[in-house]
Order: sequence, then structure tokens, then C-alpha cells
Amino acid sequence: MEPDLSKQKNIGKGMFRPLKKKRFSDQIADLIQKKILVDNLAVGTHLPSEKAMADEFQVSRSVIREALRILEISGLVRIKKGPTGGIFVSDVYHAPIKRSLNNLITSGDVTVDHLYDARLLIEPHIAGQAALHAGEADLEKFRALFEDSASHLNDPVRLKKNNLEFHLLLARASGNPVLAVMLESVFELLAERTRDYIDLVLERKFFEIHKAIFEVITRRQPEETSRLIREDIMDVMETLKTFNQHEEVGDT
Repeated sequence: MEPDLSKQKNIGKGMFRPLKKKRFSDQIADLIQKKILVDNLAVGTHLPSEKAMADEFQVSRSVIREALRILEISGLVRIKKGPTGGIFVSDVYHAPIKRSLNNLITSGDVTVDHLYDARLLIEPHIAGQAALHAGEADLEKFRALFEDSASHLNDPVRLKKNNLEFHLLLARASGNPVLAVMLESVFELLAERTRDYIDLVLERKFFEIHKAIFEVITRRQPEETSRLIREDIMDVMETLKTFNQHEEVGDT
């Protein structure tokens, strides 16, 4: 039986609002993003200047500035000030996730314990995958990092920086960019909260642990790699707990 159309409500004119035109800055950001991704521009590629882009797109520099801000937030470009500065292609894809998590930390909805729970869930699996999938280029990056650390065994700041970089290299060697992005966002937030904790003996200890983990990776032993990384994370957690307790005593 056909419906009685005469009894249905008229949904003619006025039901839908007209579509809004997309802002120029959004359109330009989309075009630059497409150029970076489709052309697979290498990280560090120097993009045209703000003025050059404004001339090419025939818009004001403020519009270009807003488009670049969108791209910087998304992790696709890096803007460096000064004589050697400029606009560069970046690959900090974890930046939006990190920013969102940081907002949750500020609001009190996420704690450091939550971040460590996430890290304990993700990183042992990533380490196991790195043992299976790390290519020669990945292994060379690890070796170069260890050589640099071995040359700076009396520099706790340099050792700490390299020890943190080890975990990021591990994530990238896993062969799973989704997990790598997730770990990098969590890991950097944790690293920022221990930036002022510098201990030469401890950094040398972590350097030796990381070398041992690397040796297991080169032997393609995923289960052992996962186990060692889990122990490493638990060790860091205990160290952080002691550090926080000393800080609290110092504040009283």
C-alpha cells in the first residue's frame, strides 16, 4: 500500500542550512599536506617561505601563517626561527595524540601511572616486533647511537638523551607505524616528567641494559627482547618512585 503523501510533513525549503565555504587557510593546509604526502617529501625538506607561499596562493601572509599552524599542530611541518630557520617537512605524527593526552593530564583525568600502564602494554610487544622486523638500516642507527654514548660516558645529559632515543628507535624498528606513533606520544610525556632527573651512574646502567637488549634483537629473539624491555620499564618506574619521594621530602 502506497503511503498517503498528503499527510506527511512538508520538509521543503529551510530544512537544511547552506554549506559554509571552507576557509582559505584550511584549503591551503590541505594542499600543502597533499603535496608532502603524495610526493613523499623527505623529512627536513625546506618548503617555500611564508611570503613565497602567499604570492603563489594569492592570499595574505596571515592566511599562510594559519595554514602552517594547522600543519605544525598535525606534525607535518616544523617551523624554525632565526637565520638558519624556515619551514621544514616533519614526521612528528604523534604530536596530536601527545597534545590530547597532555590536556587530559592537565585536567587530572590521566596520571603518570596511566601512562606507564599504556607503556607496559605497548612497548614489550613493540620490542618483540623489532626483534623480528628490524632491518639493517635500523640496526645501524642503534650501533651509531651506542658508539656516541660510548664516547660520552662521563656526560650524563648526553647519555640520558641517547637512552631515551633508544626507545624511540625501537618503536620505529617494529615495522608497525601505528604502535610507534602511540608509544612515542606516551613515551615523550613520561620523559618530560623526568627531564630534571640526571644521574650518571643510572644512565650508564641503562646504557648497558640497552646494549644487552640490542644484542638480543640482533639474534632475532622476540620473547627475550620483550622480557628485557619489560624489566627495563619496571626498573625505570621504581627509580621514578624513589625520585618523586625525594622530591616530596625536599618540598616539605
